[in-house]
Amino acid sequence: MWGIWAIIALVLLIVEMFTVDFTFLMLAGGAFGAMFTAIFTDSWIAQIVVFAVISVVLLVFVRPWVRKHVNSSSTKKSNVYAYVGKTARTLTDVTETTGRAKVSGEVWSAKTDSGILPQGIEVKIVGIDGVHLVLEAPAVGIPEAEAPDSGIAPERA
Repeated sequence: MWGIWAIIALVLLIVEMFTVDFTFLMLAGGAFGAMFTAIFTDSWIAQIVVFAVISVVLLVFVRPWVRKHVNSSSTKKSNVYAYVGKTARTLTDVTETTGRAKVSGEVWSAKTDSGILPQGIEVKIVGIDGVHLVLEAPAVGIPEAEAPDSGIAPERA
């Protein structure tokens, strides 16, 4: 009897490798529990109850925690959207339609919704619109030491 549960558990683990949703992994845990129960008793009812209880406990309590901690990379910003919130330096005057800015060593087309941003100032990236950084003038009165690092060396006079 325990061999049947072992086969069921292995099949569930193989299915889990293709889904990576942790549902079949939790069911495999229940099947392993039923397998160990089968070693001690021949009662199918006891084995099915153990399988059901362990599977439900794993699905309800363990699976959410595992999904949150193992697959946390999907919640992070990536690619160009990771630039939002960082600072950049304007290389040209930036208007509502045109301009250039540098962030993390890369030169980007830029635009702003807040008038004209002059050349050579630190600005905040508030969004991405196609291939343009959307920039905003920094708040006045923020000390330079508190400004986030943009990866750009300050200009020397």
